[in-house]
Amino acid sequence: MVDKRLFSLVPGARRLVLAKILWLWIGLLADIALAVSMVVLVTPMITFRSVDAGLASIGLDASLNRLVAALAFVAIAAIRFLAHHFATRCGTEAAERVKLGLRNELYRKMVDLGPSYRQHVRTADVVQLTGEGVDQVQSFFESFLPQLGYAILAPLTLFAVIAPLNMPTAVTLLVCAPLIILIVGAVAMSAAKMFRKYWGKYTDMGSVFLDDLQGLETLKTFDADGRAAERMDGQAEDFRVMTMRVLQIQLRSLTAMDVVAYGGAAAGIGVALWQLVHGGTTHFATSNALLASFNGPAVGFAAVLFVILMSVDFFLPLRQLGSFFHVAMNGMTSSKRIFALLDLPAARHGSEELPAGARAVGVSISDLGFAYPDADRQALDGVTLELPANSLTAIVGESGSGKSTLGALIAGELDGYSGSLAFCTAAGAQQVSDLSEHALTDAVAIVSARSHLFAGTLRDNLLMARPDADDADLRRALDQAHILDFVESQERELDMPIEQDAANLSGGQRQRIAVARALLRRAPIMVFDEATSSVDAASEQLIMQTVHELTEQAAVVLVTHRLADAVGADSIAVFDHGRCVETGSHQELMDADGQYAAMFRAQAVVEDVHRREEHAGITYAKGVTVAAKPFAAADLRAAAAGDAATVDTAQPSSADKPTMTSMQVIGRLLGQVGHLRPLMVIACIFGVLGHVSATFLPVFGTMALFAALGQPAWGLSVGWAVTLMAVCALIRGIMRYCEQYMNHNLAFRLLALFRSGMFAALRRLAPAKLAGKGKGDLISMVTTDVELLEIFFAHTISPTVIAISTTLIYAVALLFLSPWFAVLLVVAHLLIGVMVPRFFAGALRGVGDDIRQESAALDDDMLDDMRGLEQIIRFGQGAARLARIDARSRALWRQRVRLSLRNGLFGGIDHVIVVLVSGLGVWLALAVGAADPGLRAGSVVALVLLVSSFGPTLALSALPASLTQTFASARRLFGLMDEAPAVTETGTLEPEYDGMAMRDVTFSYGSGSADGAPVLEHVSLDVPLSGILGVQGPSGRGKSTTLKLLMRYWDPQSGAVEMSGDPLPDVDAHHRRRVQTMMSQETVLFDGSIADNLRVAKVDASEGEMRSALGKASVLGLVDSLPDGLETPVGELGGRLSEGERQRIGLARMFLRDADLYLFDEPTSRLDSLNEAYILQSINGLVAERGAAVVLVSHRASTMRIADDVVQM
Repeated sequence: MVDKRLFSLVPGARRLVLAKILWLWIGLLADIALAVSMVVLVTPMITFRSVDAGLASIGLDASLNRLVAALAFVAIAAIRFLAHHFATRCGTEAAERVKLGLRNELYRKMVDLGPSYRQHVRTADVVQLTGEGVDQVQSFFESFLPQLGYAILAPLTLFAVIAPLNMPTAVTLLVCAPLIILIVGAVAMSAAKMFRKYWGKYTDMGSVFLDDLQGLETLKTFDADGRAAERMDGQAEDFRVMTMRVLQIQLRSLTAMDVVAYGGAAAGIGVALWQLVHGGTTHFATSNALLASFNGPAVGFAAVLFVILMSVDFFLPLRQLGSFFHVAMNGMTSSKRIFALLDLPAARHGSEELPAGARAVGVSISDLGFAYPDADRQALDGVTLELPANSLTAIVGESGSGKSTLGALIAGELDGYSGSLAFCTAAGAQQVSDLSEHALTDAVAIVSARSHLFAGTLRDNLLMARPDADDADLRRALDQAHILDFVESQERELDMPIEQDAANLSGGQRQRIAVARALLRRAPIMVFDEATSSVDAASEQLIMQTVHELTEQAAVVLVTHRLADAVGADSIAVFDHGRCVETGSHQELMDADGQYAAMFRAQAVVEDVHRREEHAGITYAKGVTVAAKPFAAADLRAAAAGDAATVDTAQPSSADKPTMTSMQVIGRLLGQVGHLRPLMVIACIFGVLGHVSATFLPVFGTMALFAALGQPAWGLSVGWAVTLMAVCALIRGIMRYCEQYMNHNLAFRLLALFRSGMFAALRRLAPAKLAGKGKGDLISMVTTDVELLEIFFAHTISPTVIAISTTLIYAVALLFLSPWFAVLLVVAHLLIGVMVPRFFAGALRGVGDDIRQESAALDDDMLDDMRGLEQIIRFGQGAARLARIDARSRALWRQRVRLSLRNGLFGGIDHVIVVLVSGLGVWLALAVGAADPGLRAGSVVALVLLVSSFGPTLALSALPASLTQTFASARRLFGLMDEAPAVTETGTLEPEYDGMAMRDVTFSYGSGSADGAPVLEHVSLDVPLSGILGVQGPSGRGKSTTLKLLMRYWDPQSGAVEMSGDPLPDVDAHHRRRVQTMMSQETVLFDGSIADNLRVAKVDASEGEMRSALGKASVLGLVDSLPDGLETPVGELGGRLSEGERQRIGLARMFLRDADLYLFDEPTSRLDSLNEAYILQSINGLVAERGAAVVLVSHRASTMRIADDVVQM
């Protein structure tokens, strides 16, 4: 059941689990002592005519002795308090150690696996496993394992106590106990497969959510977010159905356990009564006056009353174990998934080191081959190539030809190659596969087209490459990457913040910072993989100058589709379908007139693609002849401000709103119940009936006892009382099932609605307000935060009603037995159910919010690190980043310990109150019995009812510990749902497309702008009705912002954006998205097939239409070469495709869209010149065939050749 490795991973966990079992057992001994004390004091009242004489018979004739007896209850209360406090503390300590150990092991494993982890597990799964998955294992250690040990120990202890009083009774109780264990075992065996499916559905839901969240801008652009919401609702409904199936298994087992437990208790009481009536023997004998009432030879009143008081407790630990069944199954399922991940083979590295101080390092490649797992063809096949030290070698070729694969192999990011790949120094050649990971990361620095920047500061990101660098070193690297001017324009300069996904930077700024970071590494081999794909022409030229200068200290490998960048290289290698087909200098390859020459001459084709015969020229709306071009004159300070997607603070955010009080949270949560209220009412009715039955079982047993003694209470005979006991046992089991089923049916339906509401909120906020929000945090919200609401809907509403209702029922019953007991019961329940929770909640104020915030921050950090795992490994920062995660985990640990200490304190106070009230009940019974001998039987029955009545109210008292996180989660969810979007889409107009216009627009982002300077200031622009309008300029000048304003991601602070002469806010959003569409710099592909990704643009697209679009995007040949064609999976974030392939499929999606206006943001930034020519011809075709309008943003002059009109920014 338990993977023993869990204990080896976490030293001390076993000892803490055993310590909790010990403290639980000490608490049981205190409960036994309480029952014995009650019986010892009550029995003389029944067996003697005078209460005083009876007390004197046990040595309590003097006041001092009676005071000592009273103090005994205080001592028992103190022991019960300590037992609960330390049991809680030991359980929490064990659980938190397990969490910390597992989370650290998982992180180390991710670092060992490297970026290839995505071949085995989805990123969302990793985030969930390190978050909620580890929490499930924590609950396993904190709750189930200690309860398992205690559930074995408790019945044996009680058997040992009851057996001397009456062996048949003890045997009856003990025989019933294993039935509960058999039920738990049988259910566990049958449910294991179901729980695996359950967890699979849960993680699938998280993965689909992350996938949709990352691509929400794309979904909304194509008006496909509604379909994504329907898919998300379907996932949530599937999970609800699966959860209900799991719940039914659990409830059936709980029902059976309750029937066995309460039936066993009734059977034990029945046997004890039989023994009393028929003179059964007892082996208990003592000379101690206090315990003399238990002496034989025959079973007496004391023994039977003790059995009645302890019979339910005999099965309580086992019933509690059964209630932890789902905890056990979740914990075991999570641990299996965690260990399945931990057992994956790590990336293979050797143990050799490069010679100390080696700076001149070359690369020798001979007959190199490599294939990705499950790939149908070789990514590299028989490649032979020399990359000399202190030289620049350019690797060129079409997208998908193996260029980036070679760069990754050189960097050691991939393993399992065939042939030879060696680093050459003066000491000789060493195979890359023989080098240690440390040697590889020291020898090679790599900058890819998607180099990750981590949330934090610019300084943090730069120091990853060289922790000992000073400010001068950092500024020098930034200057070499031509980004220093931008950094110095920021208020905090090197300490400027970097948001998640670098959302406050433009694509070019992100890329140049990544280049600067790599330059700090000073590695003898530098790999630039499409490193200039997102920067403007001027910056590209300057960065290429830096690349050439690096040859003085390193072997530089330049993977590029830009043949112009390769012209000055010492050597050029041309790749085609995984083979190196040509090598030589630029002039040599041109003279050879081979593939390279053909690709290079294609640039001339690019220059000619602006010629089109159909719909030639550019057409503006009536009255407009040329595009308004005040850009050059406008004060565009965006070079410093950045062209980023940060949140506009002109809109109120949830962070600015006052925190909701607990009562406000409760009100809003109850308001969500709506039409499901009947389920809630029915659950409450069933719950009240079930708890009343459980409480009255020992009460009817006591009535049967007095009936057997000839002192019937309420006139019940032995037969009727025993029959009512059996009925109570049966009703309890049935009502438990009905109550829990109704509660959870209500809860899970509401949780599905919350997930739907949350995604609807994200759709409203997207894309503007999602920029900078932690994706890990949002995953946590849709999974953990929503799941925590179950505590309120399933475990708070009905328990509160049940506690109030049962208290009233018990009070009424006591009025007919002994009115003073009714007063004592009401006071006790007010203390436990009202006063303690009130102080408990006050002591927990802010704890739940802190825990959820720390959990969210941890999930954000994990997702950030998984996205940037390549950089973490490359810069040798695994230990440092793990220390950061460890610090987050320990901060969360401290918050949970804080919660645990308060839980232990107030839970202990509850136990103290129960013990002291039980003691007061005893003395009240004695007082009533002394005043009126005829009320003695009734007072004892009232006492049993009193001490049996606390179950529902104790559950109510424990709620603050659970609700503190639930309310924190609710605040987070409501905060997101209430957050105002950057734009409110309420327009209703549906005009035919007649051009667009920006009129005197001024716009700035809420953050990220230097000194609050606008990105665009007094800008006017006319967008054509037909034809191609080019927008050109350096990175960070507001080009992308202009497109996003045309798409209405934001509204300008002043001026207006119009469509067909109507203000854009007045135009219906769905109509607008059918009229216009956009392709942003970052192409987002979803984790599905190529066809699935194309149908995002057109849901009913036929195969012919998709093939036509793929042909226009110059990617049909690639798709046809794949065994599964259009049904080929693209992987998470399109990870199974190259950068260029991803971009071309994104373009195909655009060509599939039947729009009037197409907005392209750097559409050819990651394409080779030949494919660029094809793409530009296809964009021309949009105008020639459909008379469409195109706005084309690019920093490349070659792209602007097709533009009919160009605006400079």
